[in-house]
Amino acid sequence: MPRSSTAEERRRKLLPLLAAAFGSLGYRRATTAELASRCDVQENTLYRLWPDKKAMFLAAVDFLFLRRMDKWKAAIDKTHSEDSHAVRLIELTGEDLGENGLYRIIFAALNETDDPDIKYALQRLYLRYHKRIEEEIVRHRKLTGAHKAAEDDDTAWALIALVAFMNIALDLELMNGRKRQQFFSTIAIQLLHLSP
Repeated sequence: MPRSSTAEERRRKLLPLLAAAFGSLGYRRATTAELASRCDVQENTLYRLWPDKKAMFLAAVDFLFLRRMDKWKAAIDKTHSEDSHAVRLIELTGEDLGENGLYRIIFAALNETDDPDIKYALQRLYLRYHKRIEEEIVRHRKLTGAHKAAEDDDTAWALIALVAFMNIALDLELMNGRKRQQFFSTIAIQLLHLSP
């Protein structure tokens, strides 16, 4: 068994590859042999780092949130302190819609919600997103004095629902990339600034 710090480093390096594999294959179609192949490691290497395929999948679901938060932090770090982080994050999300098909991990997980561990992982993912988005909405509205037609909590859920629809629109080819980005940004900004 690898030492803890070595194992953590291996997990960090393999998680983007695992996530991409699950995003492409889904949960049920992904065999550990195929996951190992896509990660360019032996199957036993994966089993040394995670006890089973479900643990790998749960780690991939968690990876989605951590990756998004890293991107948000980088975007916020480049934003002037007096500017709205929420507006910058909406722009970034519009640019990244459908990023590498990783949203398909969520679609795959939705098919597995009869498994309590996977259901909990999805609940945790969405609640963490909601909390983080709501924090930025509150900050934005204080910074800009924007009136609100809906509570900050409801606005955060509406933005999450909008992203979910954008991912469905991508998979079903309902809108091209530019149209999706424009639609998302326009509606998301309106949600932030709606007046009562």
